[in-house]
Amino acid sequence: MDSYKTGRSILDILLKTLDQQSVDILQEHDKDISHKLYCAWETWLSKLNNEDLEYNDEAELLVHIINTCAGYMVFEDMLQHPEYKKFSKLTNKICHQLKEYQNNKVHEMGNRDKGTHGIKYKEIETDMQALVQLVLEETNEIDSNIKQTFLMVAKTCYYMAFFDQETIGVHISKVIFENV
Repeated sequence: MDSYKTGRSILDILLKTLDQQSVDILQEHDKDISHKLYCAWETWLSKLNNEDLEYNDEAELLVHIINTCAGYMVFEDMLQHPEYKKFSKLTNKICHQLKEYQNNKVHEMGNRDKGTHGIKYKEIETDMQALVQLVLEETNEIDSNIKQTFLMVAKTCYYMAFFDQETIGVHISKVIFENV
């Protein structure tokens, strides 16, 4: 399959998923979020296309989608707010660092020289601590649920970087199927 057909297939899947998610939210909460979801994706894809992304901004996109689906409406003026931008930039940076850390960890498995691991890990830890402090600060600028979503996305990236797929699968299974 050539790249155009592959890209078109992925786009079709994305659009069907957005439509289904919008219908589910509309039926469950009587809110039409389709426009907000399309705008979030459109903004991210246009940034991606223009190479206007510092860290791919995937975390910011996830936060925006999660908040929209959860009913925490993030309006355009909030997206431009300096505090929201600080959360976005830090979360994107953390998730990007964790993705690099995970990729480097896989490539260095057989290599005895792991000097860069410790340095990168300390930077990730420092940034995670800064994000937690931002979330815990009490301000009236950003809803605490939205702040928690930024932290949840960063923690998910952290978890994925430090645990293998099998361990994650076991943990998910325990949470879903066993009494905790």
